[in-house]
Amino acid sequence: MSTDEFLKHQYLTLRAEISESKSRIFWLVIIGVALVLISGYLAAEHPSAFANAAIPFLLLGLMMSFIAEDNNISRAGRYLREQVEPKIKDLNCWEHWLERHVEFREVDHAFVIGFSVLFFCFFAISTSLTLVYLDRQMYSMVVVGSAGVAYVLAAFCVLVVFVRHLRAGNPKQNPSTDLPQSSEALAS
Repeated sequence: MSTDEFLKHQYLTLRAEISESKSRIFWLVIIGVALVLISGYLAAEHPSAFANAAIPFLLLGLMMSFIAEDNNISRAGRYLREQVEPKIKDLNCWEHWLERHVEFREVDHAFVIGFSVLFFCFFAISTSLTLVYLDRQMYSMVVVGSAGVAYVLAAFCVLVVFVRHLRAGNPKQNPSTDLPQSSEALAS
């Protein structure tokens, strides 16, 4: 396979990966909303501690899946911009064009932040409702406190991943994204 064929194959494969991740994000949002509505309904109709306690973790799982898919898109786009597109001569490629038109990237960042804030709000509401439910059902303070600690720790982990994801996609916070990396740096 020639270098040009390899570059073309690599470019097409990464563009397809980005497209598939966009599709998975769409379905993740649709299925996530449906799951939250269904689980909320089931928890209200058939109250049990487990049904209520599971909803906040469901929301955190959806957020982690969303962040992972968005990270796939960012990583593939960065590789295209830094490794593939510089080798394509005399063409204005997509990722470089997007970098010069920051206003188009802002929409993507606003969507990620907005979706994450929305799910964190749902998480906070469902967590508070669950803790109130556990308290009203006369569970011991140890159980209620343990559930609260578990929710806080899980939310902290998701928040750390979210912040790292945002920083990795922001060239101002990650100056190494402007410099092409050597093969030794990529191997480590």
